[in-house]
Amino acid sequence: MKLKAILLAGAVAMFGGAVQAEGVKVGMITTLSGGGAGLGIDVRDGFMLAVAQSGRDDIEVIIEDDQQKPDVAVQLADRMIQSDKVDVMTGIIWSNLAMAVVPSATAQGKFYLSPNAGPSALAGKGCHPNYFNVAWQ
Repeated sequence: MKLKAILLAGAVAMFGGAVQAEGVKVGMITTLSGGGAGLGIDVRDGFMLAVAQSGRDDIEVIIEDDQQKPDVAVQLADRMIQSDKVDVMTGIIWSNLAMAVVPSATAQGKFYLSPNAGPSALAGKGCHPNYFNVAWQ
């Protein structure tokens, strides 16, 4: 888990320049309930620790539970992008949810930092310059 926290801290640091000019809004969709919630909770807590340790007060993180359901994740992502106007997205644990959310998010010009899910389709034909997988495996 320390490795994930370090990687997420790096992700926060990567946006340091953008944050200096104006605040950055991060949309985090992760699994916080049901089976597998432990992974989502760890990702959320690690990311929030990195934000806290950055010493910045102009990073806003909007956190939502995807309930491990692709349709819920897509609805949340669309709302975060279109209504909440997030700058970057992160948090998805499961590959099936990533396949539902990432292509749409990157097509709408958002950066997506994946803390875990890294389906081969997103590394091959579906690869996008705004998609980064920071998972260790």
